[in-house]
Amino acid sequence: MSTDRTELIEAARGARPLDIAIKNVALVNVFTCEIYPADIGIYGQRIAVVGPAGRYDLQAREGIDGAGKWACPGFVDTHLHIESTMVTPANYAAAVLPFGTTTSIIDPHEIANVLGMEGVRWMVEGSEGLPLRVYIAVSSCVPAVPGKESAGADFGPAQVAEMLTWPRVIAVAEVMDYMGVVAGSPKMVGIIQEGLKAGVLIQGHAPLLGGRELNAYLAAGVDNDHELRLGEEGLEKLRLGVLPLLKVSSFGNYARAIVPALKQAPFLDIALCTDDIEPADLLENGHMDRVVREMLWHGIEPARAIRWATLNGARHYRLRDHGAIAPGYLADIVLLDSLQEVRASEVFVGGQLVVAQGKLLTPIPQPPTSLPIANSVHLQPLVSDDFRLAAPIANGPIGLHLMVLEPTRLTTLAKVEADVTDSRIDLAALGEDICTLAVVPRHGQSRPPALAPLRGLHLRQGALASSIAHDSHNIIVAGHRAEDMLLAVQELERCGGGIVAVDGGKVLAKVELPVAGLMSLKPVTDLAVEMAALNRTVAALGIDHRARALSTSGLALTVIPEVRISDLLGLFDVQTQQAIPVFFE
Repeated sequence: MSTDRTELIEAARGARPLDIAIKNVALVNVFTCEIYPADIGIYGQRIAVVGPAGRYDLQAREGIDGAGKWACPGFVDTHLHIESTMVTPANYAAAVLPFGTTTSIIDPHEIANVLGMEGVRWMVEGSEGLPLRVYIAVSSCVPAVPGKESAGADFGPAQVAEMLTWPRVIAVAEVMDYMGVVAGSPKMVGIIQEGLKAGVLIQGHAPLLGGRELNAYLAAGVDNDHELRLGEEGLEKLRLGVLPLLKVSSFGNYARAIVPALKQAPFLDIALCTDDIEPADLLENGHMDRVVREMLWHGIEPARAIRWATLNGARHYRLRDHGAIAPGYLADIVLLDSLQEVRASEVFVGGQLVVAQGKLLTPIPQPPTSLPIANSVHLQPLVSDDFRLAAPIANGPIGLHLMVLEPTRLTTLAKVEADVTDSRIDLAALGEDICTLAVVPRHGQSRPPALAPLRGLHLRQGALASSIAHDSHNIIVAGHRAEDMLLAVQELERCGGGIVAVDGGKVLAKVELPVAGLMSLKPVTDLAVEMAALNRTVAALGIDHRARALSTSGLALTVIPEVRISDLLGLFDVQTQQAIPVFFE
């Protein structure tokens, strides 16, 4: 129920009792970036009055002593994928509210790539009526690069236009096919034009793009970018009017390379996001509070860092009454018991206390949804030979292209010479850090797996398979033995998707994700235990990347430089958007 404005005005001027008065709290004012003692009066869902501590005699039904605490607006996550947290929207809300996140702008393109528009509808329905405010950015790149990979759906301008009319839709989600936009792709330009016609923002996604190509991309109508990689790149984009959405995610912390360069700008105002946070990482390291702590590490003053995490994102997305503590704004308020640690104690959403002493007060039920849950992993029959590289010659030396995974999760291309015996390559002879990478079609495509050699994963033995393979979410599997790779893939087919580690013909650890092969119905706390165990197993197999069990999840994402693997083309050059032959003379 919305707050009556006449009653709110009366409460603001003192003619009507307030519902809640928070007194003598240190207010983080995100308009002026000041921190000072203040009193805050709440009426219904909104803030009625704010003033210096003790100036007004606030009469309220409930009083809260804010001494020793800081009051800041609820954090606004400007870009994320709930599916990456591997839980439903309700369970996601239960996990992030205790960290102070009260508003999330989600892109459901993970489930969209599996289940199409019905998957997006499932996320819209599943996020309705939660104590977390969830807004939708309609997925623009399903699949990420048309004609270069296969997903479970294909969105064009007509589909995007329809979804832009759905509830709580406020943006076109990250336009990842940036080279398509630069080249004037009718599909991609048409999708952006539908967003502009609807009057919503256009999210960007253009890592390392610069120069005239960046100008062309922005000329299409792109408003922000969360995929910065380098400081000078960030500064160029900032100067061209892009709002950087700096992130700290489970896959990496790019802020360390970006913030120092951005601080060169005489005026710096940005926004923050999380993008992808997996369950164990979320519980251990936090959510938007962690991104704010990262800004503090860079020497950003706390009030400014909190402004970046609240008001800036809300204003950018035209959420006019979100992101600040001021009269008329929604009473989404976080009381911190540590400013430097950004530790939430109490969280109010719409004037209701939902978190006390860092704990969620009541469970959050899953809203009803119209889409039944069914196994979405549809594979062609497979045998172990499908996971062995077959050379075009019977015997002798041959050149081999390798995908090299860097610690940053970017990739490069390398060349080696290998010996062929009976048309087979012994990758182990090239070094223990070289394994086979495969993308297995899971959306019913009648093609064998695409294979390529991979270096840099540091997998010493066994196999790791996942139905989380951004963004088309075919199954991606890396391994040393074809038999282990086959077993891992078959195990995912049996359980409807997830992540599994196999060695010596045995399943060592597994996380089942039956909802589109991406999400579980379990709460984050339970899933975090399973992910932590899986991550320990993966580490024992040699993988030391920050993302552990999810280290391979981006290797099929054909919009991240410079080399990826596609179910259609195998090794793929992101810049030229052409296939790279595994073998060469």
